[in-house]
Amino acid sequence: MIDITYPEALASFLVFLAILAGVTIYSARAMAAVKVREFVDEFYTAGRGLGALIIAFMIAAGLCSAGTFLGGPGLIWQLGAAFALIGVAQVFMNFYVLGEFGKKVGIIARRINAQSFVDIFMWRYEKNKLVVLGTVLAIVLFVGAYASAQFVGGARILEAMTGFPYLWGLLLYGGIVILYTTFGGLRGTALAVLVQGIVMTLATFILIIAAVAYTGGVQNIFDTIVARTPAFITPAGSANLGLPYIASLWVTFGLVIAVLPHGFMSVLVYKSTKALHRAILLGGGLVILWTVGLTIMVGMAGRAAQPDLLVPDHNLPYLAFASMHPALAGVVLAGVTGAIQSTVGVMLLVISSSLVKNVYSAYLKPHSSPEHMRTVTRVVTAVVGVAVFATALAAPPALELIIIFAIGGIASAFFAPLMGLYWPRGTQWGAVAAIFGGMIYYILGKRVVPSIALGMDPIAMSVLTSIVLMVVVSLLTKKPSKETVQIFWGDTQP
Repeated sequence: MIDITYPEALASFLVFLAILAGVTIYSARAMAAVKVREFVDEFYTAGRGLGALIIAFMIAAGLCSAGTFLGGPGLIWQLGAAFALIGVAQVFMNFYVLGEFGKKVGIIARRINAQSFVDIFMWRYEKNKLVVLGTVLAIVLFVGAYASAQFVGGARILEAMTGFPYLWGLLLYGGIVILYTTFGGLRGTALAVLVQGIVMTLATFILIIAAVAYTGGVQNIFDTIVARTPAFITPAGSANLGLPYIASLWVTFGLVIAVLPHGFMSVLVYKSTKALHRAILLGGGLVILWTVGLTIMVGMAGRAAQPDLLVPDHNLPYLAFASMHPALAGVVLAGVTGAIQSTVGVMLLVISSSLVKNVYSAYLKPHSSPEHMRTVTRVVTAVVGVAVFATALAAPPALELIIIFAIGGIASAFFAPLMGLYWPRGTQWGAVAAIFGGMIYYILGKRVVPSIALGMDPIAMSVLTSIVLMVVVSLLTKKPSKETVQIFWGDTQP
């Protein structure tokens, strides 16, 4: 028999899950009413009719995710204030994802009826099969690892909340995400995001106030930490991180995070330019609140309150239960897991859409009937969800490190080709070289030959390598066709 540590918290969380179950049922019925011929488009784009509030929550929660809400406070506890300096770099991401890329990509997406992130690259680089292969490979490998980290984060919160085994938390947490994604598609995920985002924002305010009060105020937090570990608040942190490494992670969180495919899902489906502009402001405020409030403030308060955690990722859950009544802590942690769930849902759809639309439908079964594609869409989405769930069973010790690995791999493959949306001379072979060259350099620097990273996280050098390859190979190969240039820089429809 399992001894539940905080039954009141578990009750709060179960109420939250019941609401999400209702969202699943509602969205499944809505999808069942969609015409068969329109099913795949509706499943992945929700009719391109999402409003400002949902887009704001989708982009903010999608790019913040378990790293901001759980892994960030964990790494601040473990590495010191140096990671606070790194984490704050992400506060601008809403502005350049929606502001810089949003309008252009949104227009192109409607011209080519893009239903996936891969569609943008496929059309820009003239349906080159190696571009499609490299893009899908990077999504499956790195977005899959990113999604796995989200499952780990949610399960760890339930582990801390209930006291029962990690696997049980993973089953309870992951199951509902797989259900509403598989049966509701993007519309179901968007409705869940709305519920989760509202609870998350409320939870942030509650936890900041409770944590600061519990630890005796901001001044006392720093005084306590300095008395124990003076190096904790230095720029290098208690882990003595080097300046080149910190700078390279600033590149990761302050710039190249903009190319994450699950962030781009919201760019493909916003309702209007007016909704996009509102989402930029709303989402930007949310990212600042969550980053400064949860990652940094709560992360520092947790270090002051408990310097002896066995699992750094338990920093935020520990502080929640230490500083407030368990029932209220359950609401707070439901908000945290909800924000993580919203990220997972969009990630699963990104992986599913790339496999269904850009591999199965484009190359394996190009003449499949609408009825067949409806079945394939749901089956693939479910299989992707279960596969990602399975990879989370290992329960790594610090999930933020997985997230950094995933962001680095994605950016190494996609940053330079995405810049091709602003450079008409960029060619399909330049994109091929950039995608594979960037990924190979990153994996070598991360896992095989760390010295080629030059003391930094390899993301900096791999992105630079990818850009150089993109430019050099493009200049040496044939210019893009006039049709491609017209689609992306003119007024011509494909």
